[in-house]
Amino acid sequence: MTLQQLRYLVEIFNCGSITGAAQNLYVAQPSLSKSMRELELELGVTIFVRGRTGVSFTAEGMELLTDARSIL
Repeated sequence: MTLQQLRYLVEIFNCGSITGAAQNLYVAQPSLSKSMRELELELGVTIFVRGRTGVSFTAEGMELLTDARSIL
């Protein structure tokens, strides 16, 4: 887990979508998605559910978000 991944996570929550977060962070959307998938695999949890209209954070994702905000 990197600080960059935690920043990405917080921005995805703030935007409600990976695409919007990628635009705000000035990174490519596929790169941001890949980084989040790697974080999910590393931690062994599902952080959010991806949908056509955005993302919804799971309970584990909300816990991670709280921790990420504390760390940042």
